[in-house]
Amino acid sequence: MLTLRLAFRNLLRHKSRSLLCGLSMMGAYVLFSISLGFSDGSYGGLIRMLTDTHSGHVQIHQKDYLEAPSLFRNFKLTAEIKNQLTAHPEVLAWTPRIFSAALIFRENKSTIARLMAIDPEREAQVTTMREKVQSGVYLTEAVGVTNPILLGLQLQKLIQAKLGDELIFIGQGADGSIANDLFTVVGIVGKSSTDAEARRIYMTLESAQEFLSLGERIHEVTLRLQNYAKARSAAVNLQEILNNEQLDVQPWQVVEEQFYKAMQADQQGNWITQAVIMLIVGLVVLITVLVNVFERRHEYGLLLALGTPPVFIFRSVIVEMTMLSSLSVFVGLFFSFSLNLYFSVEGIAIEPPMEYGGVLFSDIISEVSLFVLFVPAVFTIAVAFVVAFFPAAKSALAVPIEAMRGN
Repeated sequence: MLTLRLAFRNLLRHKSRSLLCGLSMMGAYVLFSISLGFSDGSYGGLIRMLTDTHSGHVQIHQKDYLEAPSLFRNFKLTAEIKNQLTAHPEVLAWTPRIFSAALIFRENKSTIARLMAIDPEREAQVTTMREKVQSGVYLTEAVGVTNPILLGLQLQKLIQAKLGDELIFIGQGADGSIANDLFTVVGIVGKSSTDAEARRIYMTLESAQEFLSLGERIHEVTLRLQNYAKARSAAVNLQEILNNEQLDVQPWQVVEEQFYKAMQADQQGNWITQAVIMLIVGLVVLITVLVNVFERRHEYGLLLALGTPPVFIFRSVIVEMTMLSSLSVFVGLFFSFSLNLYFSVEGIAIEPPMEYGGVLFSDIISEVSLFVLFVPAVFTIAVAFVVAFFPAAKSALAVPIEAMRGN
């Protein structure tokens, strides 16, 4: 108790020095916290962008569909499966999908296009499909239109189609027949020709099932969960609940394997940057502690000359530095929280946007979490505690006459 009182009095007795040292430690803490915030926020933002715009959190396919997608690897979405998905506590929404390709014509223009068939109402609950429409209307709003489609911007430019134009589709049916039909453009999707949406055509599930002769069969069910971080455990649980060897339930980490591996590789490289920042924080704290202790060598020499036990001096230096670092972190917590919160909302815009693993990345955002706030706090206090050992031992073992002369 005496050591705590003495450490606290020493902090108040040397206000300017304590303030300078405290500000240094606080700055180091805030720097580290913001760095972790941007790191976690950027990856979290990328994951949310990917899962919200396309992949969802968990997907259900026929066995081996992910390894070798095919029109013929389909399954029937039975009432039992629908009920199991709806009743699952982790599942917020789900939507069926169909994928294929077709040759599309308009007058003397033609090209190959990727088709994605959706249930418009359910898709809007799982992904941001409705917001992708840049002009025209969403599929649910195309009242009275036979076979409405959303045309990708790049495809629109290739075949020079306009809203209301009819396109001829020719493809292969699931029964081996030649599929052909007329479809009407009701909307354009994709902000630029480089977007993934700009190279696709979206149609209703019913139109695709009839066009491709699939009946009631589909290729995929995409699920939105309460929390994307629980995707792996939810996938395992759903696989057990469905109890169907012909179906394969996988989380977004497996569905978007290329993206996930690229993100993991980038995270590993990012930890090198974090290690450099940790080193900088450690050096700032070390210099701060050394300056604080060695400026008081005369004081410690006098205490030793008066008979103060060396262990008491050692302990008082350790406690004083730990207390100062704790107070600095406590004050810095406000700035760290405020800055991370601000950048989590506003972010830092990237001009021009860059593509990462197939996802367009337009800004860098931060994230507010216990990890971002408390890991740097524990690290800063721990570093202050550890680096105080050397100057504390040197002060405790100093020869009194030399310590007093050294000032």
